[in-house]
Amino acid sequence: MSNKYKVRAYCSSRICEYVHKEDVMVAINYETAYSLAQLYNDFPSKPSCPSCGEAISFYAHAVIEEPWLT
Repeated sequence: MSNKYKVRAYCSSRICEYVHKEDVMVAINYETAYSLAQLYNDFPSKPSCPSCGEAISFYAHAVIEEPWLT
């Protein structure tokens, strides 16, 4: 089983639907990914959205592989 825990990014604007197509970071567990996403969201200077220019926000994402379902 190879579970993957990641931090991903999206635009924080309500009207923009931009989602970063690649993972920002891979973490060792979900708690670490969640903490890193919160830390990145607390930074005063964030990257700008390439579509609309608003700030980018981050969130934790997990891919859980369950061998009994394959």
